[in-house]
Amino acid sequence: MHRFLLIAATLFAMHTLAAEETVSGRDVLRQLGGLVGTWTGRTDDGRPYTVAFRQTAGDSVLVETWTLASGKESMTLYALDGERLLATHYCPQGNQPRLQFTGTDAAGRWQFRFLDGSNLHVPGKSHQQAFWLKLAADGTFERGETYVDNDAPTAAESADGTAVRYTRVK
Repeated sequence: MHRFLLIAATLFAMHTLAAEETVSGRDVLRQLGGLVGTWTGRTDDGRPYTVAFRQTAGDSVLVETWTLASGKESMTLYALDGERLLATHYCPQGNQPRLQFTGTDAAGRWQFRFLDGSNLHVPGKSHQQAFWLKLAADGTFERGETYVDNDAPTAAESADGTAVRYTRVK
């Protein structure tokens, strides 16, 4: 009986350690590099999105370009600052929030949270407060975003954003 309890305690400890493992920003950036190419997705209301990923600057920066409508794009640049993974979002609203990778949540989603930004003072506009990404085993990925009004920047800090699933364009 004691041997069984020892084995059970050891397995529980191993599972707990595995659950507490953290993924580094460097590892996330490397895995995000696997998204290089073009992807499509649709929101719940049927609006299509196209997103393209490419690497630049000696593969030290991942460029994510969103085609929101004809002639309307946004861009997010992912880069390391030491061991921190930062994402700077260049929004069609004219602002540039910076978000930092903060870890992986219980659902396995990579969480990015607002750090700071520029041009966030414009009343009546909003900015990206948070987003998450999750790579799926079937070769797709999901993403959710949270925007907040510039006038009330902390109103939705913990919201996860509605998920959109993206598939690679062949």
